[in-house]
Amino acid sequence: MLMGSIAELFFWFFWDFLLSFVLYTTGAVVLRVVSFGRIQKPLFAPGVFSSEKRLARNDFFSAYISGFFFYLVLLALVIWLK
Repeated sequence: MLMGSIAELFFWFFWDFLLSFVLYTTGAVVLRVVSFGRIQKPLFAPGVFSSEKRLARNDFFSAYISGFFFYLVLLALVIWLK
């Protein structure tokens, strides 16, 4: 029971701090490149990211989704090429 709780806590820590930062940053860059600079989501340092994410939850969603789909397409491309 305790090990399961610790594992779940570690998963949420990992997801909230590391993966959400990577997905958001990748999505922001992808949106900027694909739209030729017309869509500019702000890029944050890791220390500032969690506080800014809480303030503007709806503004971050499009960058998260874009980053997720970028890595999904990249994974599909790698699988297809092998």
